[in-house]
Order: sequence, then C-alpha cells, then structure tokens
Amino acid sequence: MIAGVGSWATQATRGALLVAALLVGAPRAADAQTADAPTSTWRHPGADSLVSRAIARRGLQLADSTLLSYSASAHGFLAFLAQLGEGQVIPPRVVQSEELALQVSWWAPGRSAQRLVGRRDTTLLPADVGYYRDRYGVVLDNLPDRIRLGDGQDVRDVPHPLAANALSLYEYALGRPLTIRIPGREILVDEVKFRPRDAQKPGAIGSVYLDHESGAVVRLSMTFTRAAIIDKRIETLVVTLENGLVQEKYWLPRRQEVEVSRGSTWLDLPVRGIVRGRWEIAGYTVNERLPAATMLLPRWSSAPRDSLRAHVFEGRVVDVLPPEIQMASSEDVVQARVQAEAAVRAAMLARPATASVTGRGISDLARFTRAEGLALGLGASHTSSAGFVLRARARYGFADEEIKAHVAVGPSPAFGRSPTLQLFAERDYRDLGFAERAGVTNSLGAALFGSDFTTSVDTRAVGVLWRRAPTSAFAWRLAYERDDPVFTAGRSLRGVLEPSLAAWRVEGVRAELRGSGGWVPGDAMARRGVWNVTVDAGAMHGRGTPPTGLNDIALDTLGVLLNGPRVRPLSARVQAQLQVTQPLGNDRALLWHTVAGVAGGRDVAPQGLVFAGGPWSAPGYAWHAFASKAQLSTRLEWRTPLPAPSMPLGRFGKSPPHMTLAPYVQALATASGSVPEYVFGLRDDVPGARNRSFERRTIGGVYPSVGTGLLLFYDLLRVDVAYGLRRDRFAQPAGGRWRFAIDIDRAFWGML
Repeated sequence: MIAGVGSWATQATRGALLVAALLVGAPRAADAQTADAPTSTWRHPGADSLVSRAIARRGLQLADSTLLSYSASAHGFLAFLAQLGEGQVIPPRVVQSEELALQVSWWAPGRSAQRLVGRRDTTLLPADVGYYRDRYGVVLDNLPDRIRLGDGQDVRDVPHPLAANALSLYEYALGRPLTIRIPGREILVDEVKFRPRDAQKPGAIGSVYLDHESGAVVRLSMTFTRAAIIDKRIETLVVTLENGLVQEKYWLPRRQEVEVSRGSTWLDLPVRGIVRGRWEIAGYTVNERLPAATMLLPRWSSAPRDSLRAHVFEGRVVDVLPPEIQMASSEDVVQARVQAEAAVRAAMLARPATASVTGRGISDLARFTRAEGLALGLGASHTSSAGFVLRARARYGFADEEIKAHVAVGPSPAFGRSPTLQLFAERDYRDLGFAERAGVTNSLGAALFGSDFTTSVDTRAVGVLWRRAPTSAFAWRLAYERDDPVFTAGRSLRGVLEPSLAAWRVEGVRAELRGSGGWVPGDAMARRGVWNVTVDAGAMHGRGTPPTGLNDIALDTLGVLLNGPRVRPLSARVQAQLQVTQPLGNDRALLWHTVAGVAGGRDVAPQGLVFAGGPWSAPGYAWHAFASKAQLSTRLEWRTPLPAPSMPLGRFGKSPPHMTLAPYVQALATASGSVPEYVFGLRDDVPGARNRSFERRTIGGVYPSVGTGLLLFYDLLRVDVAYGLRRDRFAQPAGGRWRFAIDIDRAFWGML
C-alpha cells in the first residue's frame, strides 16, 4: 500500500478490505496465465453466454435494487513522464506529478457527483503540463456504453464490450477461470477476452472478469484499435478498472489505472511523453441518505484553490509516488499489450501507413567530431499498409567527405516504434567504449575547443537485430562486419584535433547482446538503480596496419614489421555500468560502477580494448588515457541541496530555489599487460604524420581522483571540477591534474 493511503483505507468495511486484499494479485496472476495459455476459440458459445448475462445485468441498471446510494473517498496520482532514448527500458523521468483527494457520491446509475477536495503538485523539470479534466475523476459504472477518454480527444464514442449491442460488434473467447476464497465462501470469476469483429472500426481489445454467480464486472482491462484512437500521436492507451466486494454483495470501484503514451507523427525522435493516472477508492458508506446539496452538484467539481491547498497529505508527493507510476511500464499495461497482441491481428493495433522524419537523437541530425568535422544527417521511416517498417538514415561528413548510412526493414510492431526483428545494412563510424559526455556537448567541445571525446572505427555491417518484445530489456545483434581505421580530418576553431584510434582492418562475424533497465522500489527511502550491459563475441580475421615510424617501437618479429600484427580469430568483450541511488533524508548517496574486460589472446586489435579516462570513467585524467584488457571504475558521490535563487520561466513556472552540491571520490583500477603500443596516432590533417604518434597508454594500477559537481536548473546542468591524484613519471598522458567539465544530465544523453 502506498504512503498516504492507509488513512483512507481504515474507513473501509472489514468485508471490503478482506476481499480487496485477495483481489490485489489474483486477477494479475490470471493475466499472466492466460498470456501463456493456448488461444481460446473466438465466438465461443460459453463466452457469448457469459457476456449475454453480463449485458443483461448492465441493462437492468444493477439488478440488485438494494443498492440505493454510496459515498467513498478516492486518493490518486497523476504524473507526466518523459521516456528518453532509443530502445531504452530504464525508468522514465518524472517531469510533473500531482496528488489528489476526491469525494465520490453515487445515487443511481448514471447519476453521481465527484468533488476534488485536495490537490498538490510538484514539477521536477521545466514543463507546461495540462491534463484533461476527466483524468481528475474516477470511472463509475464500469464506463458508459459509448466510451470517451481524454475529454473525447483520446477516444470518443467507442462501443463498450458489454453494451446492449456488443454481441453484434465484438467476438469473445473464454480465458481461465479464477477462484477467490474468503472465510465461508468461494467466488468463481470467469475471464472473457474480447476483440472487435471489424478491425477497421473503432473498438476495444482486452478482457473482462465476471462474477460467475451474478455476472458483475470484477475487473476490466482494455486497449483500443487504431481506428478508435483520435490523437494519432498515441502509441499506447490502456485502461484498467478493478472492483472490490463491499458488504459481501456490491462490486464497487477499488483501483483504477490509465496510461497514455504519445510520440510524434512527423518527427520520430526517441522521445515520448507518458501520462499515468492511478486511483485507490475506499471508505465506502453504503445506502445512507446523501445530502440534498450533494445531489445538486455537477458530475465533477472542485473545491476552491485555497481549500485544495489546505488539504493534508502525508510526506512529499515525489516520495509517495507509487512505483508503478515511475516504472518503465506497469504490469497491467504490459499484460494488456501481451494479451492484445496475442488476440488480434497486428493491423488492429499498429499505426496506419505513415511516413516520418526520424533520428536516434539530435546528434544524428548534426554533429562535429575529429573524424568527420561537421556532419549533417537525416533519417526517414515508412510504415506500409502491408505491416512492414522501412527505416533509413544517412549522414555526410564535410571534412572526410564520406557518407555514412543505415537501412533496416522489419515487421510493424503492434506497440511501440521499433520492430522486434530487423534486417539491416549500415556503414557508420562506430564509437567505442562508454560515453563520457552527451553528443551535443561533445560536438560543441570539439568544434570550439578541439576537445573530442569520441573513439571511433569505420564499421560496415549487414545482419539482423532481434528483441523478444518491445518492452524487453535485451536486444541481440548478429552481423558480418568489417572494421577500418578512421583518420583525423576535422579542424576545430583552435586548430588541430587529437589523433584517431589506430584501428586494425579486420572482418568477420560478431554477435552482440545489449541490455538496459532499472528498478523503482515501493519504499521512497529504498535504493533504486539503473544498469546497462553489452556483451559481444566475434570470429574476426585480419591484420593491423604496419607502423611507418620505427623510433621507440619494439617489434617482436620481422613479420609484424612487414605485414602488421595479426588479430586472433576469436575474441570476447563485456562492458557494464550500474548506478545505485540511496535516498538519505533530503540528501542522496550515489554509487557508480563501471566494469569492462576483453579476452582474445595476446594480439588484441586496438578497437577490441577497453578505454577509460574522462569525466565519468576517470575524472582528473585525460580522455581515454587508459587502454587495457580489463578495467574497473567506482565512484561514491554525495548529493545535497543548497539554497539558490529561483529563476522565472514564464508559463513554465520557475526553477527550484536550490541547487545540488555533489562531492565525490573515485578510483579506476586498470590491468597492465601486453597490449599494442601504437593505440592512437592516425591523422590526415598533418602531412606526413600518419602513424607516427605512438603512445603507450597501458600502465596498470589504481588511479584515484577527487572532485565535486554542481547541479543547476532542475539538476539538468552539471559543472564538475576534478583532480587526478596519481602522476605517472613514465606515462604523462595518464598523469592526473585539475580538469573542468560542463555537461547535461546523463538521463538526457539518449536523445542528444
């Protein structure tokens, strides 16, 4: 039970609480079972019989005429979240949240009054968020016969699956029955799945749980066909209504959830906005005379603003947000997706044939690096009526005068944007290692100051990308690839940029597994985390480029001098990051782990090594000053708020009157061993200098550093000062010193 709900729940009757507790997990378990169960026969006589009885009960306006009226208290949350980055399943960022208190009165089917009596909100990022008015109320009578959501802007006039004429509009199938046991009684609940007979017309898709004895609705979960959704930006729209047994005879609202996920219809960047609402209804008073003033109220109204603010809530709204709201996708939404995908043709749910401009982020449109100089790109996506998505993007570098491109095709997904199976061909400058700063920040640093934090290799590949489901944490990539070195061709405003990686020319098959995710605990003071991991293995063959400068280079054999070193046929590599945040009152402790390693014998190609050095992997040391076969980096950071002036932001409100101080300590442990000495040293901008800048960046040991960060403007902007405590006499590039960095919050890197 979420914080703040206990005081509401204590008002409920013993029978309602007992059955409600049994119902919390039971229907969800049934969902999980039916997802794995064989598909039932549609238009099943048994299912039609159950639905007919439920329709008759609904048409008789709750045949049990002993229910004359009721009143209840509802406690709810509304939240707007931002999901950033392509293919990410980590918890989205909460942008704005509201906590609500509602008084509900009902005295006849279709006749009710809801009054908002408490409201508080918090804005965690600059935003101008507004919700439709019906988000501020609960659903009564299990939705009307003509369903309207989002004040009629999301869906409008969609036939209810239990409406009077539903049997002619929908087809039904039996799910698995569910037995609920309470003292002295067993309640049998039947699951009935439904889908529209005509996929081209507005309709609902989902399942309804019906009390076997009375035909009353116990639980209703649904999504909608594409024809039913008015706002074409909507990717996901799921509604879940749960009823609880009050006084052992009345099935009345207990829990309700809605999720609406929106993208863009013309610019398909990996950014989506998510609206989530959740209500808990308790404190029922049944068949007591309602005040006449209550029955004169409109269907929905609100107390004055001062009265709303005076309502007492427990804790802070950001601390009592239910974990289901903060997660990448709630269990109910995932189950509704699985059930809908299994129940209907993809054409019922997938977007219609469309074309849009796409990109993985802003850096796909414009970037600046040492290899390309200024590079401009554009992507496009086309979804055909036959159910396939064709994606293509291209980028041209004005310094290297080369085109990089990517083409992929796959079946159109029922939910989300990216197909779960894609065939692709591409040529790209693949960046190695973990990112040290955001793409936009890196482009500005490279163009203005000659500070480029990318380490790239020219990769050509053809293969397949597979993800088990749009919400899966892991994705597989299998491709035949060829790697070539890239050269420093760009020039910044300050002149020459640093040399590029002296990569070897190799080719072969490489398999890769990528995953990302996170967890949000139910307790606001419990630790939460975000993780990502990459594992790849390859069977590659080829040779390194023979060095042209021989000074200070120890060559093992004459063959290396004449032909370059030969790469081992098999290699494997793993990289992983874990961020754990522990709330401590108003402060936070952050623990950041990075681990990477490679296996492949003595002759590992430079692009197969693991790199460290920079604001996140080794603050206080030069960018990618360390190249080795194994590294571990750990940071312990303390974040505490400090008073700061608040900035007015017009219609977006104003910035918080505080900033965050983040002192930290960090240590990088890197392995020593035999790795190529000529790691960096390829450049085109200096005539005759190719392959002559050889640096041994392989000194092993522990490299500690200390620093402090300052997080400003909703913690979106981060300024860092760090000092590397170790200064190696024989490896000056790895030596520590004072270093300054400014960047954007890591949560936004996926779109930058």
